[in-house]
Amino acid sequence: MIGWGPLGDLPPIARWGILSVAGLLLSLLVGAGVWTFLQHREATARQAFAAASASYRQAMASPEPARLATAAQALTQFLRDYPRISAAAQASYLLGNVQYQRREYDAALSAFGEAARRDAGSVGALSRLGAGYTWEAKGDLARALETYRDALQGRQPKEFLYGELLLATGRVQEQLKQPAAAIATYRQLLREVPDSARAEEVRIRLAILGARAA
Repeated sequence: MIGWGPLGDLPPIARWGILSVAGLLLSLLVGAGVWTFLQHREATARQAFAAASASYRQAMASPEPARLATAAQALTQFLRDYPRISAAAQASYLLGNVQYQRREYDAALSAFGEAARRDAGSVGALSRLGAGYTWEAKGDLARALETYRDALQGRQPKEFLYGELLLATGRVQEQLKQPAAAIATYRQLLREVPDSARAEEVRIRLAILGARAA
């Protein structure tokens, strides 16, 4: 039998009503505590990301080995401390850039891959492009071409980096001694992204390949 204490003399309906209100208040207090904790953690994470981003900007402005190492350490630590925070995708992308500059290509590919996994928007697109560049730097042109083609899947001509991905695809096709494929890719770029800032560069590449723009 439950010991009701001071509530024992109250009618059952009143007793259960008081207990229900008490339970609701407890839930609200717990919820408020969790919300406050999450808000505090989010604010702390933003401060940590701002500090890591500042280290990144300094390293990119003057890519000395020591600064690059410091930036890599700061971004890695941020991702360890806040793996589920909203800025984790961006931090992974920045880390990929730093590791690329350090010529730590496997680490760069890992970071770019994580950023692409977390984000399907602009950060993801930049990360896929970065991964392609990294495969090129490693000398694995076949993987670079595969990466660029995968990044283009489902993308539309007006979407972010579409033209850059096509240009990168054509460049690798040239290096792989696939001139016909490169010509087709460059023509596709001029046709689908006629206002591309790289259009003149593409026309020059076509001329070198002995082809016309159309």
